[in-house]
Amino acid sequence: MLVSQILILIVVTFVLFLIIAMLAPLEALGWWAGWDHDQPSPQAPLELPTLDHSQIVASQQAECYVVYLSGVGMLGGDMLTEKEQAFLDGLATQLPHAVIVRDIFPFSVTNRPLTNERVMAWFWRWIGGLKRRGFNMLLLRFVQIRNVLQVGVSADRRYGPIYNFGVAKEIIEGLLRCGYHLGQPKPVILVGISGGGQVSVGTAPFLSHSLRVPIQVISIGGVLTDDPGIVAVDHLYHLSGSKDYIQHIGNILYLGRWRIFPQSAWNRTRAKNKITVIRIGPMKHMGYGDYFSRSAMLPDGQTHISKTLDTIVEILETHHHMETHQSEQQVVATP
Repeated sequence: MLVSQILILIVVTFVLFLIIAMLAPLEALGWWAGWDHDQPSPQAPLELPTLDHSQIVASQQAECYVVYLSGVGMLGGDMLTEKEQAFLDGLATQLPHAVIVRDIFPFSVTNRPLTNERVMAWFWRWIGGLKRRGFNMLLLRFVQIRNVLQVGVSADRRYGPIYNFGVAKEIIEGLLRCGYHLGQPKPVILVGISGGGQVSVGTAPFLSHSLRVPIQVISIGGVLTDDPGIVAVDHLYHLSGSKDYIQHIGNILYLGRWRIFPQSAWNRTRAKNKITVIRIGPMKHMGYGDYFSRSAMLPDGQTHISKTLDTIVEILETHHHMETHQSEQQVVATP
């Protein structure tokens, strides 16, 4: 009898998961159809914010804009963990001429946190309270499951274009809030960790078309699929930890990542040498020993977060130097 009860529980759990998975695209589809009257429609013009003096000065001095897209454990773009905040603060310190956009929630087409203006907002607020008090409970996995399903929507050929268009629009509005000038576009670099890596790739075609600038993507242990948006990425840098096994899920589940399909978007982009995998050391996907760990150390004594920061800074500085060098050559070649 115990075995039969366990089997029933497994079947019920599986059925519930399927139902939840089938409902995952509804938020994006509802937004596209205009069902949510409290949110701007897809056709609504971009809101141009009023900038204060410091934002204007920062935008004038900015050489590039870095947009951070968080992992699947987040409840909202304004609810980053201490480790993520420390990482972004370190990035801002080492890149004084870069503007960091850190308030984008990549698992919502309207950038709306799970805790605000939703039917299940009370449930997510309750889980958020447990998380703030340090509880590591099974219930916290509901946040990850919900956001993982949104990553699947982003990668879906049917719903992905709608979803990624919505997130791209929110990224552009985030850039505008930080002083981005559409008339004088600066380079945009998307830094996505875990599921944020896939969403970064998915939004690239819309951002490149709208902003008229090359889009760089830096994936930190990103779960990357065979999203056709990869062809619009100017270059993808993937930071890979040797103890991060979750990052390989996309490589296994999505056939376009397999080398036996050379005409897939991923493999065509790889053949053009626009994908660089950087082995960053024995880092895990999450928890102690992940890419942002401040106490875990590499064999050479460097902390994980320091190694991640140094690698990204080197990527950005090298890319900016190459752009500057190319611009100088164009000036010299101009009669």
